[in-house]
Formats: sequence, structure tokens, C-alpha cells
Amino acid sequence: MSEKENDSVGRKPDFIAYSVRDTRDGKGDWNKVGAAWGHRDGQGIDLQLDATPVDGRVTLRELRDERMNSYEDERQAETSERSSERKEGRGRAR
Repeated sequence: MSEKENDSVGRKPDFIAYSVRDTRDGKGDWNKVGAAWGHRDGQGIDLQLDATPVDGRVTLRELRDERMNSYEDERQAETSERSSERKEGRGRAR
């Protein structure tokens, strides 16, 4: 996909996507599952999910800078982990 087709490339997300499960204490269990970017014309949102909630419910919350740093760090770590796992898997005898 070219950058023209996806304006969100290289931009910080406007929203963080969460899966929220109700808990007994009423607070809810919030898990990050992706991010969303508003269209420049204000007429829509692109949503990228790294995981799909079992119940299908996604909650979008506006991004706060301190949360963004944490989200970017987690994404980078997950990407590095997956890359390492793939490399290790190639070296194994079958």
C-alpha cells in the first residue's frame, strides 16, 4: 500500500483501541489491541487492530502523549520478538 493510499503511515495515532472486559469490581480490564487515525478531511477513521477482541467490542480513546510512548515501545518489542522467533524457527531441523 502506498503512502498516498494510507495517510496514517508515519503519523502518531489519534486514538488507542482497547478491548474492555467487565470485572467484578466494576473498573473493567483494559487491554490495548490497536490504534486509529482520523482522516485528514474529518470524514472517517482508519482502525488497525493487532488483536481482535473475543466479544467484538473495541473502545477508542483519544491518545495522550505519555500513553503513546508506552504503546510505541510495546509495538517495537512485539515486532522484535516476532522477528527473532521467525529467525529461530528457520534454523531448526524439521
